[in-house]
Amino acid sequence: MFRTVLLSQILLTLFCQAFCFEPTEEDLKCFNDYEKEIKCSLSTDRLKSCSGYKLNVTQNVSNILKNYTCIFNRSHHSDKCECGIKVFQEFVSKENFTTTLLEGSNVLLSKTSKTEDFIKPKTPVLSVQKTENGNFYVTWDDQYKLGGSHFLEDLKINLTFGIKGELEKISKTVPNTVGSFEIVGKNLQPNTNYVLTATMSTGYNDHSISSDQSTPAEFTTCKSIYICLKVIIVTVLIVLDNPYKFIHVLQPHPQMK
Repeated sequence: MFRTVLLSQILLTLFCQAFCFEPTEEDLKCFNDYEKEIKCSLSTDRLKSCSGYKLNVTQNVSNILKNYTCIFNRSHHSDKCECGIKVFQEFVSKENFTTTLLEGSNVLLSKTSKTEDFIKPKTPVLSVQKTENGNFYVTWDDQYKLGGSHFLEDLKINLTFGIKGELEKISKTVPNTVGSFEIVGKNLQPNTNYVLTATMSTGYNDHSISSDQSTPAEFTTCKSIYICLKVIIVTVLIVLDNPYKFIHVLQPHPQMK
């Protein structure tokens, strides 16, 4: 009898080692955008299916509790199980969130975090325009519509650019509030394709969590620095010769209106 029970326990242990999923806190990742949305992912090599897993999320603001349920589904872009919820009101920095992972009715794990500890900013949208002096004027949309002024002032934009297809990159970090950044063309190689990307981060969590990387923006430098200088010189001469003529040059051709 004892041998039978022992054998059953061994077989059950071996079965669970092969098929049972016992997640840890590291397997469950949750982030909020500090506006209205929380996204969570569950990922491990031992997770065979997303079916049956869900999160109960409790928001505690000044001892007022709000409850949400987040149902996991397989991601279209990876093998992770993902879910998302939108909160009733915008986030505040000192509130607590408790996330409880369940499989059916079985509680697998539970953890509590402050909002500011797991902020992952939204992905910025980049725009690059070539200026008349051969530089590149970079602007971005931080995609925040409801964020408070203090939070938006605290965001930083992390720009990275380099020659397309090469590993070496140049990185610049600027405050979100400046709204733009100019890449000096004479510091780049002529007649070359460059690629620019960006992420955002916030001092609310010491910039420890960056946004997803933006869609790359490409730009091409002048064929020669002398060509760029020639454009500048010609423009200046036109202005000095006849400012009104310069204004006329800037006006669109009738067929282009």
